[in-house]
Amino acid sequence: MTKGSRWDNAQGGYAIGNAERPLLKAKIGWLDALAQDTQEYYFPNNTGGGPSVKSRYVTALYFTFTSLTSVGFGNVAPNTDAEKIFTICVMLVGSLMYASIFGNVSAIIQRLYSGTARYHTQMLRVREFIRFHQIPNPLRQRLEEYFQHAWTYTNGIDMNSVLKGFPECLQADICLHLNRNLLNNCSAFEAASPGCLRALSLKFKTTHAPPGDILVHKGDVLTYLYFIARGSIEILKDDVVMAILGKW
Repeated sequence: MTKGSRWDNAQGGYAIGNAERPLLKAKIGWLDALAQDTQEYYFPNNTGGGPSVKSRYVTALYFTFTSLTSVGFGNVAPNTDAEKIFTICVMLVGSLMYASIFGNVSAIIQRLYSGTARYHTQMLRVREFIRFHQIPNPLRQRLEEYFQHAWTYTNGIDMNSVLKGFPECLQADICLHLNRNLLNNCSAFEAASPGCLRALSLKFKTTHAPPGDILVHKGDVLTYLYFIARGSIEILKDDVVMAILGKW
């Protein structure tokens, strides 16, 4: 709620009290209570007098703020039916205003920490899997390290599941963009046509290997061709480093 609307509410409260005061048989309105507190009494037959205009408006504005931000402090209180109805409306507006503010703040905080919440949720699933299947400690550590390593590079976003909802032509353009460095800089693709590069880019799958992980063991059947996009790979034989392969 803006400052102008609060001032309008203050004017509304003052207008109700001022219009209702001459009609009351018992002087119980908030303006009469203010006159009693300030000892600035109204003249008989409503011919004038009473608190100053400044005092009336400041008190009305104070009452509006206390009603909007809380339930009031009681030093300025509604006594007549019209004043009570007006106060109920002000309190309802204040409740809606604070519900909107707190709802928006909660949504902003939730968006800020959504990535962290997703990380902890996925990590919890990994640990529950490890505990349920009683995976021994060395393999358990490898699972957790791989998850953390992969999350660092992907932020928990599975590219394949994201691309699955798009048409194949758009998938090809996206994959071509994602693999542009490999396709442009690797000598194996220098003579490839644009159509061939689009088809190849759809077949590429990005995988992440944490330090110390073994991609291929001796005697394994090779079903993939690996291109190193980041980091390096050691070729071992009997625990002796035979070669180090780096980025294409």
